[in-house]
Amino acid sequence: MKKYIIKYITNRITEKELEALCKWLDKPENQSEFESYIKDYHDLNLATLKNDVDRAYRNVKHKIDTEKSASKVVPFYRTKFIKYAAAILIFATSGYFFLNKNNLSDDQNKNNSVSIKPGTNKATLTLANGAKVVLDNEAVYQDEEIIGDGTEIVYKTGKNKTEIVEYNYLTIPRGGQYHAILSDGTEVWLNSDSQLKYPVSFVGGKVREVELVYGEAYFEVSKSNEHNGDAFALKTEKQNITVLGTAFNIKAYRDETEVFTTLVEGSISISNKNHKKLLSPGQQSKLSHSTGDFDIYPIEVEEEISWRNGLFSFNNKPLKDIMKVLSRWYDVDIIITNNEMKNIEFTGVLNKQQSILKILETIQNTNNMIYTFNDRNLIIE
Repeated sequence: MKKYIIKYITNRITEKELEALCKWLDKPENQSEFESYIKDYHDLNLATLKNDVDRAYRNVKHKIDTEKSASKVVPFYRTKFIKYAAAILIFATSGYFFLNKNNLSDDQNKNNSVSIKPGTNKATLTLANGAKVVLDNEAVYQDEEIIGDGTEIVYKTGKNKTEIVEYNYLTIPRGGQYHAILSDGTEVWLNSDSQLKYPVSFVGGKVREVELVYGEAYFEVSKSNEHNGDAFALKTEKQNITVLGTAFNIKAYRDETEVFTTLVEGSISISNKNHKKLLSPGQQSKLSHSTGDFDIYPIEVEEEISWRNGLFSFNNKPLKDIMKVLSRWYDVDIIITNNEMKNIEFTGVLNKQQSILKILETIQNTNNMIYTFNDRNLIIE
C-alpha cells in the first residue's frame, strides 16, 4: 500500500491499484496507518503548521461533503479516497511546502531575483564514428537504427548479425535527465551528470553487456528468456552486476566514495575482485571504494528511486549529501562554509520541478540555514 500511495502522489497509479488502495482505506486501522505514513513521509513540523493544516482540512472536507450530496453516481470508495488524497495534498502543500517568509534574512530576500531553473530532459549521443548529437526538446535525430528526441532515445529491436559490436555513449549533463530503450528492450533512466556506454545492437548467444561509466541509472532489464537465455551485465569502474531480468538502481558518481546498488525486483549478482554477493528485492548494497567491501541491508526502495518519479526523497540525509544532489539537478556549484552545517540531517520529500529557492527555504524551515547566491554559486553559511 505504501507503494500505491507513492504512485498516487506521483500520478502513476492505475485504476486497479487505486481501487485496491481505496478498499484498504475502508478499515479504520488502515486509515490511521495511512495518515501516520503521510506525516512521516513529509516530515511535517506540525507544531508550527497545525492551524494551517486544520483550516485546509476543514475547507477540503466541506467541499467533499457538498459534492457527495450533489451527486449520487460517484462510487463510495472513490469519494472516500478523495478525503485521504486531499490529506496528501494538504500535507504536501499547506504543510510540507509551507514557507515562513518571516524567517528570511535581508540577504535571502535578495535571492528572490535568482533565476535558476530545474533540470530538463536532455542528453548528448556519441555515435560509433565519434560524431556527437545533441538531444533535447529542439532536436530530433533519426537513422536506420535510432530515433531520439527531447524525451527519449529508442533503438531498433533485433540482434547484431555480425560479431562486430558498435558502441554508443549517452551523456547526461548536470541539470539533465534522459530515458533510453536499448535494442533488447531494456529501459534505462539516467540521472543528472551520468554516462552510459552500450552496443547499438547485441550479439546473439553472448552476454548483453553495458557500462555505466559514471552517474546514476535505473534499469528495467528485458528478461533473458526473451533472448534465448542471454544474461544481462552492467559494468562500473568498481563492480560488475549480472542479471537475468529485473529492475534495479545504481549510483556510481565520480565525486562519491561509495557505489550504491538497489534491487527493486528479481535478483542480481554483484561482484568485484574480492567479493561476490547476491541481492534480494528491497535490499541495497554499498561498495566502499577504499576497502572494496560490500555492505548489504534492507531499504525503502520507493525512496531510493524517487528521482525517476520527479521527487527528491531524503531520509535523515546530511546537508552535504543533499547539496550534491541539488548541485547536479540545478547545475549550480554549492559551497558550505560552516562545517557544523555539513552534517545536519534533513528528512522530507520535495518536488524536483520546484525552484531551487523553494527547496532551500523548505530545508531552512527546520535548520535555520543561511544561504546566498553569487551567479551560479550557492554559499551556505
